[in-house]
Amino acid sequence: MAMSILNEFLPRLQYKTLMPYDPYEGTAYHYTSLGNVNSILLRDDSVSLWASRYDCLNDASEGTLPKMRFEQACSRLRKSGKIDDKFFELIKDVQPNRTKLFLTRSEDQIRLVRGDFRRYVVSFSEDPDALAMWNYYSKGNRYEGMNIGIDIGSMKGFLDSTLNFDGSVEVQTAKVVYNEEEQISIIEKAILDLREHCEPRYESSVGYCIGTLLSNLKPVLKLECFEHEKEVRLFVDILNKPQNKPTVKYRTNAGFIIPYIELGFGKSSVRSIMLGPSLGDIRQKKAQEEVAREMMEGHGYQVAVESSKIPVRY
Repeated sequence: MAMSILNEFLPRLQYKTLMPYDPYEGTAYHYTSLGNVNSILLRDDSVSLWASRYDCLNDASEGTLPKMRFEQACSRLRKSGKIDDKFFELIKDVQPNRTKLFLTRSEDQIRLVRGDFRRYVVSFSEDPDALAMWNYYSKGNRYEGMNIGIDIGSMKGFLDSTLNFDGSVEVQTAKVVYNEEEQISIIEKAILDLREHCEPRYESSVGYCIGTLLSNLKPVLKLECFEHEKEVRLFVDILNKPQNKPTVKYRTNAGFIIPYIELGFGKSSVRSIMLGPSLGDIRQKKAQEEVAREMMEGHGYQVAVESSKIPVRY
């Protein structure tokens, strides 16, 4: 596919055709073990969260839904007559792209580069006090978690300024979409926009654009059985090139090796701390809140500190 043809075709499309979701800029909550407080919050100059490589996440269905929903959307549009047989045959076998377009900067020149990339994800929830999320951090009859309220727009701003200095790193945020009908509808709208602007000279570009759409939707679409998580994701796409790459580290979990990168950002992005449900009495909870407040203030934070309101007994 000639880049010149693609460059000519892209401006014809609606802005959200290839990236059909809004950036998330509100406050979301990162649930984690209390044992991670030192590595995340108690650093001298920044907060640090780990973003795990996308293809190593816990959900075995990660990344499979866009292609599945695309096939459903194509069939529906063909059956309803909104796309003809010729266009259906042109697009029906398209797979998610393994490459991505990056707008890179070098020596005062800006150019569009297509290349292989890696994607890393850090997860949050819109729910500040969710029993389903606390359950991930329970041991026996005890909850040993906390959540950190973070201004996602502020965090993204820090990362854009520290990671994306040459355009080879792209930071995005989005709410996860769980509803099947909504997922199909998102893809249908994109297909119809591509169909409207498709001419014979752009047929190869249409295929690449659909592959880009499906790749962009991989971290955004999840099965409805995970809807209780109300997940917000920040994901980092990194162009594969030898220079200027964040350091990749490795951790293990349940027998799996998981690559990750550390995302450092300003302490001013932190908005709150919540301690998980406790079996202690009110006096014990208040004492722990005071210790946590003292800890945060001693490390340069001015944030709200409270305990979960969920009234569990065991």
